[in-house]
Amino acid sequence: MVEFCKNRILLLLLTFLLYPMTSFSQEKEDFGARLGVDVSKRFWKRLDVGLSEEFRLKNNCHDMGRWSNGVDVSYTILKRVFKVGAGYDLIGEWNEYDEYFDFKHRFNGYFSLKHSINRFSCSWKSRYQITYKNEDYGRYKWNPKNYWRNKVNVSYDIPRLTLEPYVSFECFFQTNNYKGNVVDRLRYEVGLEYEFDKHNSLDVNCRYNVGVNVNKPERLCQVGLFYHYKF
Repeated sequence: MVEFCKNRILLLLLTFLLYPMTSFSQEKEDFGARLGVDVSKRFWKRLDVGLSEEFRLKNNCHDMGRWSNGVDVSYTILKRVFKVGAGYDLIGEWNEYDEYFDFKHRFNGYFSLKHSINRFSCSWKSRYQITYKNEDYGRYKWNPKNYWRNKVNVSYDIPRLTLEPYVSFECFFQTNNYKGNVVDRLRYEVGLEYEFDKHNSLDVNCRYNVGVNVNKPERLCQVGLFYHYKF
């Protein structure tokens, strides 16, 4: 299973490196922020249940972009290696043209594989998500929106310090677009996690989103600050 994880991660990294850069033309740029908190509890040594809340700012951090409340349940099949899970998010996204919050319901299922070498950890998370928009405010040609998301993360545990820097890459592949399915977003992230103790940690990061294979692609840079508490 470890060899399978390593091979798939290498394949995803190779896909990223070979992705055509010509897709990054004529983009709209923005800067935003992400603030969040999540609480998780472990049951029976293998089952984890978590609650989260997040706020996002856009337009150079001047306006509220969206908020979300989520619940996540995961089960560890192989300790520190293989985990499966499912989650739900209630999302309120601000529509600046009509001035209302567009509510969305997002469901997802995922699995993750992790492999550690000395102080380095490499993980791959594969997620399938389904997002329903509220059609009371209008009709959508593509509703729900389904994506297959794959994320590769590499982190390093600094000796004698409770600091763990990391970098990650994620791609979003459409699965039910009536016009045809393509990868329409790439996401890069760099961050630093600080662990106060076994219960409390803080995550500071910078995320860069790039739209590809769409008519009006966007580039969005977001700084993030997240607090994590574990029972």
